[in-house]
Amino acid sequence: MKLARTTTAISRCGRALRGAADARALGIARVAIALACAAAPSSASGRVEASPPVYEFSVARDWLPMPDGVRLSVTFLKPRPRSPGETFPVLLDLYPYRKDEYPDAGPTYFARRGYITATVDVRGTGSSEGVLPPREYSEQELDDAVEVIRLLSEMQGANGRVGMWGKSWGGFNSIQVAMRRPPALAAILATEATDDLFPDDVHHMDGAFHLDQFIPFMDNENTIAQTPDYRLDDAYFRNRFDQPPWFLSYAKHQRDGEFWRKNSLRWHTDRIQIPVYLIGGLLDGYRDSVPRMLAYLKAPVRAAIGPYKHDWPDDGVPGPNYEWRHEAVRWWDHWLKDRDTGMMEEPRLALFIREGHGPDRNLQTTPGHWIHAEWPIPGASFRSFYPVEGRRLEARAGAAAREAKAAAPSIALLRYVPSYGIATGLWWGEPTGDMRPDDAGSLVFDSDIVTQPFEIAGFPRVYLRVSADAPLAHWVARLEDVQPDGTVSLVTGKLLNGSQRRSRLEPEALAPGAVYDLEFDLHFTTWTFQPGHRVRLAISNALFPMIWPTPHPMTTALHLGVEQSRIDLPVIPAVERPAPPFRPPEPRDAPTEGRYFESVPWPQGHYVWTRDLVNGTASLEWKGHADFENRGRRIQTWERNAYETHDLRPAASRFSGEGGRRIVIDDRTLEFVSTIDVRSDEKDFHVTIRRTIRENGELIRERTWAESIPRDFN
Repeated sequence: MKLARTTTAISRCGRALRGAADARALGIARVAIALACAAAPSSASGRVEASPPVYEFSVARDWLPMPDGVRLSVTFLKPRPRSPGETFPVLLDLYPYRKDEYPDAGPTYFARRGYITATVDVRGTGSSEGVLPPREYSEQELDDAVEVIRLLSEMQGANGRVGMWGKSWGGFNSIQVAMRRPPALAAILATEATDDLFPDDVHHMDGAFHLDQFIPFMDNENTIAQTPDYRLDDAYFRNRFDQPPWFLSYAKHQRDGEFWRKNSLRWHTDRIQIPVYLIGGLLDGYRDSVPRMLAYLKAPVRAAIGPYKHDWPDDGVPGPNYEWRHEAVRWWDHWLKDRDTGMMEEPRLALFIREGHGPDRNLQTTPGHWIHAEWPIPGASFRSFYPVEGRRLEARAGAAAREAKAAAPSIALLRYVPSYGIATGLWWGEPTGDMRPDDAGSLVFDSDIVTQPFEIAGFPRVYLRVSADAPLAHWVARLEDVQPDGTVSLVTGKLLNGSQRRSRLEPEALAPGAVYDLEFDLHFTTWTFQPGHRVRLAISNALFPMIWPTPHPMTTALHLGVEQSRIDLPVIPAVERPAPPFRPPEPRDAPTEGRYFESVPWPQGHYVWTRDLVNGTASLEWKGHADFENRGRRIQTWERNAYETHDLRPAASRFSGEGGRRIVIDDRTLEFVSTIDVRSDEKDFHVTIRRTIRENGELIRERTWAESIPRDFN
């Protein structure tokens, strides 16, 4: 690769020299030669500094015309050339999140370092024209992105190369657009995103029915009129308000298949052939995709996995944080400017190793350290622990393992209580407190006290020999750390939908009383088990409210003391490893056109947890809100989720969610509200979605969708 970069740089010098012979270029020949040759390697190592922040820039709002005549709204940050004829790469991020409403300075960090940035609203959302697409990452959205990349590569002042980047949605579509191989797309950067939509995204988490704040929030976003005028005309109602809710489509696709896999890179691993930079968080729900893509992608890959949740690494919670934008510029400089910043000579993975800590829902800084390593980490091996009678977790090797196999196994029974799971959180993506409330509804097995510290990094693997007296059951496995004071920290976990024990594509019911051998990976993690602590394996059948309860009362059985029931921990060697050269975070630019008064986003906010011991019901309510102004608009948003289940009648569970937005502009007050109500019985999900618009307090429009959707192994 170094040879290819050197050849490119020399070629650029040659083109500039040849250009000097052209009389029309004579006046800028010396400047062109200097700029082209400056990109060539400056030392024997071929390493130069990343682009410094030397550019002033302008902000421009414009339109990008699509082939069918629809115009997409774009906000540009454009560096001002410092020499005649200077051109810049373009960085594209594409979202449906209404870019012109939220106070945001934009990606100024990149503009100051010589990159044109283009932030675009997805067709039918925000300021863009057109019909709302039928789903997230639709064929229309991806087709539009390919055309946008072509237009950006040909725009005045561009050097012909485009990078695509983003977090969450922007990371998802960066991966999926790269699969389409637009010629001008030279590299991508995907943060907190996944390569496998069905089990990782927020609709069927771990392969089971999931509902959270995003569902009513996104439906509400999709109903809001086009900025800046908010016209409530026939075109608006036809193109946005009256378009079917996305949730109905997701609820009807409860099993894996073409709907989810068509644009999931995990099932088309050869379709990306350009360089990929990945950023993940150890507390983010999409972290598993990072080591997977490191393992199978043939294109150049670099990755960083830090301690935070669904956040950017410069201000993520919990920290410690680092200046990821500097690393991004090193990445973009290498692939879009032919500057060898040394990144491609470094190990492929920067990984944060958690040193082990007590439970803390409000954790701000994670004890631990960064390492630079290849993936898989050389010398890693599995250490096995077996659940046995007496709630013990035994570590066995050699003769001890063979002796245990010969002994008669025993069975532990667990009554299914659907309301357990609240301590684990609303998804596998937030700091958690003491796990003992969830452990009370689990089969729990503890190791002997750890005498020598050991680190794990990877996917713990769980094997369970089980049976159930119902046709559908979930099995939840949690790896935990029992502190010396008795409190319990969550290390990682995962749920397996028992109907998918053989195949996610062809789920099948359990035969009551039949014995099955289950095998599944827990979510990616790092951790250090310290002396004086114990390793805990907790097994349950409920993960409320993260996963919708299965409908049947039941008792499950776990076979103990057998090879088919164990957890394998990915232990890495205790050796010194280099640390990545990360810089501390730099201050972000303040918004120039707006400000926040208050913001309480998910999963922060106000929680109320109640359990009615008489009626056997349990419920959780969450509320969040934001209040801000931007470009002459005062905007208030609010969100509410309420979950309920019944321990004796788990089929009768319920979710009620609301997303709302109030916009005050001039003499108008607009209020857009979406509510989603999901109730279940043994056979169906009963879904009611209601949208309303009010202007100055008067109801302008209301529409309701109501459907009963069969439960498909959920």
